[in-house]
Amino acid sequence: MRILCVGNINYDILFPLDRMPEHHEKMICEGTLQGFGGSAANTAYWLGKLGSDVRMAGAVGDDLPGSSHLDCLASAGVDVSGIVKVPGISSGLAVVFASVREKRMVRTPGANMKGQFRSEDLHGCGLVLLSGHDTVLLRQYASAAGKMGIKVLCGSGGIKDLNLLGEATGVIINRDEMTDVTGVEDPVEGIRALDLEMSAVTLPDGGCIVNSGIHVHEVPADRVEPVDRTGAGDAFAAGFLAGVAAGQAPDVCGLWGNLMAGEVLRGWGARPEIVIPKELLSE
Repeated sequence: MRILCVGNINYDILFPLDRMPEHHEKMICEGTLQGFGGSAANTAYWLGKLGSDVRMAGAVGDDLPGSSHLDCLASAGVDVSGIVKVPGISSGLAVVFASVREKRMVRTPGANMKGQFRSEDLHGCGLVLLSGHDTVLLRQYASAAGKMGIKVLCGSGGIKDLNLLGEATGVIINRDEMTDVTGVEDPVEGIRALDLEMSAVTLPDGGCIVNSGIHVHEVPADRVEPVDRTGAGDAFAAGFLAGVAAGQAPDVCGLWGNLMAGEVLRGWGARPEIVIPKELLSE
């Protein structure tokens, strides 16, 4: 099954910190980590690494970060034919301040708000993940996918857009995002309140809650001492979607998501060098 990821494509500058600064405090960081990010692009990247059939749709600037990001995604096995280069505007940028258990992020969307809907991006796809802030573009893909009988899952960013959520088959979000949408703090009750066909909610201390439209499963994860939480949710989405594409049961999809998130939590940045668990690799 081909998966289409639509949404944010960023260049990240990450400041690794022992703790977050206090009010008005001036801290010194010994160095920065620079690399590629963006929620949808991160998920597409990891899906490519897992051997899944994945296409990315979105926009980058006609600049060096944009061109380099296209090369990075393509080298991971992602079909980048759905990504447009927008002249006269910079690629999206995110500045991340990260400690072991916290992170703060400042973003400038740049070209991410200039994406173009193209119906041909949906051809051959069986599943679409929407994860970004250009909700107009995301709604266009959701509407077209629904008419074609393609399952639509919402990730972070556009999840608060009720029109977009109304088009969705399911969601892949964290517990805080679930509470914001439903007003329910308990993840089991929250995922039931969403009342969607296929959803996953990640939990703050690891593991996830998944549903198949009928049954709700809590899927625990091995304890991981996180180095940096940047991109862990995007890696979870990749593992979960790889399981869906492979026809796995919802609890197995949740397990695959947990495994991917756990590996990314052990390194700095959204795309650290990791060893892909062999049970997740597509043949």
